[in-house]
Amino acid sequence: MSHNRHIKDAPLSQSTATLAPIQISETPIMIQRSILALQWLADLDARLFLGLNSLHQRMQLETLVRFISFTGDGYLYLLMGPTLPALFPEQGMTFLLAGLLAFVIELPIYWVLKRSFKRRRPFNVVQALAPILKPSDEFSFPSGHTTAAFMIAGITSVCFPAISLLAYSWAALIGLSRVMLKVHFISDVLAGMVLGSLVAYLSLSVTAGY
Repeated sequence: MSHNRHIKDAPLSQSTATLAPIQISETPIMIQRSILALQWLADLDARLFLGLNSLHQRMQLETLVRFISFTGDGYLYLLMGPTLPALFPEQGMTFLLAGLLAFVIELPIYWVLKRSFKRRRPFNVVQALAPILKPSDEFSFPSGHTTAAFMIAGITSVCFPAISLLAYSWAALIGLSRVMLKVHFISDVLAGMVLGSLVAYLSLSVTAGY
């Protein structure tokens, strides 16, 4: 007991005593650096957004961009659902089950993120920018079209490996089209890519053991 009491009452070593002041004194610097990093990322996001839309205006791609975005509205997914199992029973049924579970998982996460971040869309941030089409809701982060496209691309790449490149290229074009339609920043699209890919992997691991 006396030995324990000596340990308990022993003074802190010099190295231990100096840890707290170092952490406290560096905390504001870490916060400032984090803020600067976020500002730099936001600036880069805005510059890339403006650059892509400048290219879009010069090349007059509005009709093509609208069509690409339309393929991600959901009608194609509804068509693929019953068609693929009919044409390819084994792979098609895996696609259907994984796709249904993916949307069940993704939709609540998507809406929670939308309502939590409440990021304004680009045309609300830069008043001079008018959107080419009217978005389905007022918030920007993450891109729902991109999320769904990468979910479907991920599931397709496992069920039908031969068209993996085509599926992911199409999903990337969906994300790009949303930026060029002025309804999303690039970071919204990147977040959608990550979320969609993760949900696809999760749904496949549950339904097909991948």
